[in-house]
Amino acid sequence: MSETNNQNQQNNQQNTQTSQSNQQGGSQQNQTAPAFDYDKLAGIINGKQRADEDSILKNYFKNQGLSSDEMKQAIAAFKEQKAKNTPDVGQLQTNLTTAQSDLIKERVKNAAMKAALKQGVPLDSVDYLLRMADLNKATDETGQVQEEAVTEAIKKVLEDVPALKGNKPEGNGGTGFNRIE
Repeated sequence: MSETNNQNQQNNQQNTQTSQSNQQGGSQQNQTAPAFDYDKLAGIINGKQRADEDSILKNYFKNQGLSSDEMKQAIAAFKEQKAKNTPDVGQLQTNLTTAQSDLIKERVKNAAMKAALKQGVPLDSVDYLLRMADLNKATDETGQVQEEAVTEAIKKVLEDVPALKGNKPEGNGGTGFNRIE
């Protein structure tokens, strides 16, 4: 009998240990945090905020005496006016680039006119000279006029077409066109 009691006690101890281990395993499973879908939660919150904002706007317009149709028309008119007043950044950038390019061209033209007049070209021939001059390399990367390059371009044209240099009196052995009167 004592042997049976010992066996019963051992069985009870084993059952107690098994139930304790099951409880520990179960508690470990219960300690695992439930998984949240944060994107879904954020969507729910945003939806609630939008609904609150819409109801606030509707109440405001009702207090102002506007019907839902009038409210929609007012919002459409506001959006249209806002679109008209919003500048087109692409168009502004294009206009700025064009204006900068025109400014650089005018600076080059002015520098070329000065260089031509310094070379003794008559004022009425300067326009023809500028049309023939290769002024593509007259500016640097920053858009600044390179006076030396402009002068060289003017000299090159005058070497090719010396008649543009102008008339010198015949007594001085001048070259070029002589005016016949």
